[in-house]
Amino acid sequence: MEFSNLEILQSFLSRWLEQHGHDVYCQVPVPSGKKVDILTQDYLIRCAYTLQAESLQAAAEDLDIQRRHFPDQKPVIAGLTPDQQWEAVYAMAEQLKGSDIEVWFVDQMPPFVSYYSQLTKQGGAEIARSPRRSPWAGCLLSLGVASILGLSFWLAFKILERYERQAATATQDERAWEQLYRAVGQWDLNSAQVALDQLAASGNSCVSTFADRFSESLDQQGSEGFRDINPIKRALNQEDGCRLEMTEYDFSP
Repeated sequence: MEFSNLEILQSFLSRWLEQHGHDVYCQVPVPSGKKVDILTQDYLIRCAYTLQAESLQAAAEDLDIQRRHFPDQKPVIAGLTPDQQWEAVYAMAEQLKGSDIEVWFVDQMPPFVSYYSQLTKQGGAEIARSPRRSPWAGCLLSLGVASILGLSFWLAFKILERYERQAATATQDERAWEQLYRAVGQWDLNSAQVALDQLAASGNSCVSTFADRFSESLDQQGSEGFRDINPIKRALNQEDGCRLEMTEYDFSP
């Protein structure tokens, strides 16, 4: 993964978040006088080009101040893995979890690595290298929000409420999948149905079709229907060209 500067890295993250259903705002001012690098309905993100111990500490201190204004957002520090002393940085990242701060090593996390590869294959690698593209492409600058809504930052923030009217995002799908896998492993019908209801609303037709079929199987067979999880996925993958991940269970072939 190569990014020519911090702004291009932020642009890459912003595009990924938008692809996953987030309303993305960049350089949002807060009462402390500083700005939030990236703000979505779920995340409060402070970016650092390389996640050295010093940059992690500084970012954590900034987030501790900024998060007071965004109690519903998950504080995140995002950046690239350092070439040296990365073990100490990983250890520090684990410590920050105790403060409820996530650390995203962008060049190590499969969703970001996969998206970067897709951009490269599709000829979109200019987001990482080319100076011709605006580094804030994909971001709604806070200045633009302010010009529409006035000086009140809180009014600008209300725009994020549009998220409640949007279809379920890929991030929500991931949470629902996790809940479903736990429920299947425990043969928990109630939790499984809750997760399937969320997956049925997915914008991915393969996911929603799977949810409908699996829910129907559970309705008809009760707990025995759990055995159909992989056969249903396999049929969709073979017949409809889906790419549903197969999860091994002792009771499901």
